[in-house]
Amino acid sequence: MKKTVLIAAVAALATISTGASAAYVSNINSLSGNFSITDFKDPTPNSYSVSLTGLMGNGVLTAGPSNSYTVSVGPGSAGPSGTASSDFLNGAAAGLFSRTITTNTPVFTGNLSVTGLTPGSYPLVFGSGAILNPITFGFNGSYDGSTTSGILGFLNTLLGTSFAIPTGAGAYNIAGTITDTSVIMSILDTPTSWPGSGAILLAGDTLLGGGNGTIDGTFAMRNIAVTAVPEPASLALLGLGLAGLGAIRRRKQAA
Repeated sequence: MKKTVLIAAVAALATISTGASAAYVSNINSLSGNFSITDFKDPTPNSYSVSLTGLMGNGVLTAGPSNSYTVSVGPGSAGPSGTASSDFLNGAAAGLFSRTITTNTPVFTGNLSVTGLTPGSYPLVFGSGAILNPITFGFNGSYDGSTTSGILGFLNTLLGTSFAIPTGAGAYNIAGTITDTSVIMSILDTPTSWPGSGAILLAGDTLLGGGNGTIDGTFAMRNIAVTAVPEPASLALLGLGLAGLGAIRRRKQAA
């Protein structure tokens, strides 16, 4: 192989590796509103609807390419802590949930693929009149990985469930509409090795919500970041390329 060809190949590997090894961070600076999840109590619980209405606030959604990721939740760029809260029962103590986030907590590790959503950053601003006309969107993909034991335990504590197997795979399809104050989504989760997200919603509603088929309330989030870090396989490719350059340089000096 000619040296110029190898140098070009290493340069290409370096470019790919730099892009792939960067973290993809979605930031919610401040966002509040109402939420409603419906249609999971029927013969197809993994096909359901999510409505976020009365939205006020802003953030940035960042989407990466299909890859194997470690996904975590932690404080955003505005300070060392973030907050998330929800009210399921109109102010009753039993329905209030609030959490302060001060550390970056892993929630999922595995393969995530997406089709129909171009990788990049998408700024979102609600309640300011910035979105003049409704925006429709749709994308799909697949997942194959596992939740962390801490998150699994948290869900079991919150829902009163006893999910024990952290792994799960499947496909998803999401379609919806964005307006100045709302995001309305139809979600189809097709699980292949676990009950599915709709089954978790159904279990939570049965145990905590009276089994009426609706989970709703209000929510607020401030300075929350979701970070997806690609697996370091591309860095290994870069290392091999640099090693090849070093071998060429040593041979040239020896000659």
